[in-house]
Amino acid sequence: MSKIENINIMPNIPNNSNWTPQYGEETEKLLNKVFNNDVESKEKVRKEAYEIMKLCGNPDLPTNDDTGLVFGYVQSGKTLSFTALTALARDNNYQIVIILAGISTNLVDQSYNRIQNDLGINQGFRRKWVMLNNPKDPSRNPQDKNTIDRELQNWRKPNTPDDFKKTLLITVMKNTSHLRNLLAVLRRIDLTHVPTLIIDDEGDQASMNTKASTNAKRAKETGVHTEQEMSTIYSRIRDLKNILPHHTFIQYTATPQAPLFINILDNLSPNFIQLLTPGEKYTGGREFCLENHFILREIPYSEIYGEDNIFDEVPESLKEAMRIFFLSVASGYLMGDKKGNPKNRSMMVHPSRLVEDHNIYYDWVMHIKTHWGEVLSERSDTDETKQQYISEFKEAYKDLKANAPEIQSFDELLKTLGHNINNTAVEQLNSKAGSSVDWGSNYSFILVGGQAMDRGFTVEGLTITYMPRNKGVGNADTLQQRARFFGYKRDYLGHCRVYLDAENIHMFSEYVNHEEDIRKKLLEHKLSGQHLDELERRFVLDEMFKLTRKNVLSEDLTRTTFGNKWVRIRAPHDSEIIIKNNREVVDNFTEKHRNLFSEDFGHNARTEEQKNLMAKLPLKELFTELLQLLKFTRQTDSTTYTNLKSVIDLYTDEFPPEDSFVYLMAKGNSRIRKLTKKDEIQQLFQGKNPRTGEVIYPGDEKIKSDDFVTVQIHNLDFRDTDHKNIITIAVWIPARLSQSLISKENA
Repeated sequence: MSKIENINIMPNIPNNSNWTPQYGEETEKLLNKVFNNDVESKEKVRKEAYEIMKLCGNPDLPTNDDTGLVFGYVQSGKTLSFTALTALARDNNYQIVIILAGISTNLVDQSYNRIQNDLGINQGFRRKWVMLNNPKDPSRNPQDKNTIDRELQNWRKPNTPDDFKKTLLITVMKNTSHLRNLLAVLRRIDLTHVPTLIIDDEGDQASMNTKASTNAKRAKETGVHTEQEMSTIYSRIRDLKNILPHHTFIQYTATPQAPLFINILDNLSPNFIQLLTPGEKYTGGREFCLENHFILREIPYSEIYGEDNIFDEVPESLKEAMRIFFLSVASGYLMGDKKGNPKNRSMMVHPSRLVEDHNIYYDWVMHIKTHWGEVLSERSDTDETKQQYISEFKEAYKDLKANAPEIQSFDELLKTLGHNINNTAVEQLNSKAGSSVDWGSNYSFILVGGQAMDRGFTVEGLTITYMPRNKGVGNADTLQQRARFFGYKRDYLGHCRVYLDAENIHMFSEYVNHEEDIRKKLLEHKLSGQHLDELERRFVLDEMFKLTRKNVLSEDLTRTTFGNKWVRIRAPHDSEIIIKNNREVVDNFTEKHRNLFSEDFGHNARTEEQKNLMAKLPLKELFTELLQLLKFTRQTDSTTYTNLKSVIDLYTDEFPPEDSFVYLMAKGNSRIRKLTKKDEIQQLFQGKNPRTGEVIYPGDEKIKSDDFVTVQIHNLDFRDTDHKNIITIAVWIPARLSQSLISKENA
């Protein structure tokens, strides 16, 4: 049942000044265990965990209430990062670490087992940890409550030796009843002067208030802003934060859209951020979707099973995927423990969220596996079917060999191919069949399922992904969380293939621009030293996407699209300071590049006012020396112009250098224009002349390069005003640079 509460909202102020965290035994033990002799990777994780801890609350202070966001790529090592942060918290006398470890049993168990193993909990004689998983309701079973109380008493007693002060490590599912039990336990304990770290794994999932849009709509209708309806898990997390006088709440995610775009006064809106850097062996969106074109394979729409396309035959694309997978399995099996060979080889078949569809694909996979295994391992070499299958595997081998030249010869793989097929485990993962895999029980797996293999689930040695499912509602964060195929695969990237329909191929590729734009702007903002509340929430996002689920957002988002059209400034005269700045910027720019300017081509009968000066120069220079320095303050111009600069800045960073064109309209001489009742330029562009007959001047709108960024610089006098020599611009973005941005204004 939803909860309603009257809230007095105050912005969070970080309480992390004047303290220096210390590396200690637990951190060093963890990093030495994980990285062994890999000094560079060890130092990277060590440094980034330290930077996060430095932003957390000083454990020597009595209170703290900060929320931070840690943003890493999908499958890039976020679990290791928060495990290192947990160890560092222990080394700095945090008494409790609570990990909100997912919304399903398999994810909680996965996190629990990894953390327990990596931290070496319950190993050795002098134990530093007490680990609890989903604490029990104290009214029914007081054991967990008593354990927590006992350990906190040791911290309170002044004469307790350090060896007897253990940190409580509590993992809990993001589930209504489990969170309620944890709250019931903690409410019975004195938590004064108990520094606590709360880590929300997949912090954008389930934690956000799914009633936010409803609240905003109600507030708009009634004019009342203090009453907030809360979804249950969000309410539980707020309660958890409220009963811990000294805590830092850290959201870990690869998809930060929801935390960044919720209202900045929300209790879960982050007030600091840390970006995680993946190791050199990591391969993500750029490697899979842009740089290695052999990886993405298109599943024809005719081979995607659904209500509108029911068929009985196994899709040819699925057979192709399985051939490449089984050859990769045979190759990996022969390689054994050689460096770079994963301990498992896996294929993921992810058709939809429906169990009925899983059954269909599971039956197909089992049928093919059983039949191929029997034919290749048991029939004689003269068997026609066997020869046909060998011929088909030879074609798949050519594909594999072209991108993984290190694999063994086809004849060598063929010797054990049938046996490797027979010994591959095929398992369903869903609500009916279960959702865990014993990776140590076998070398090769084919997993068939849906949401159980989505967000947070790690598929060991994932090599082939077959995902014949549609984009759903098109939320950017949801789509990206399906990219289980990213990860530390550089050593065997040539073996990897991802089968998607054409629309999903395009969407995954476009998401790369969005993700890199977010990371770039977050990094720039972090380096600026400003509070995260000051971040402009404005990012590149293709129009085919929605940003995130609408119900967690309390403000409407603005969509701005650039491409194949002019962007014009309508009110460049609001401030004398801005007018002076823009004149100086243009004067400096034209003086620096005066040797590049020459009169543009046109009809000999043009008037002097219709003759312009044109220069061609690198787009990067145009951006940094002109567009970046001009200022426009009116809201209608400022937002559009900021978005425009984001589009060009992204392009100049991501693509090879290219030229642009700039025009000094009327050779820089002033032209007269009229202002509207809204105090905006009524008509910037001079029209075509004459309107009929032979064209002498095509009109300002035609003065551009269709294929390159073009900037027109206009010098204007406004009729019936004192505004003279006002600089304004118009910018043409060609269709090939088309970009769409999503944004919201900070409250």
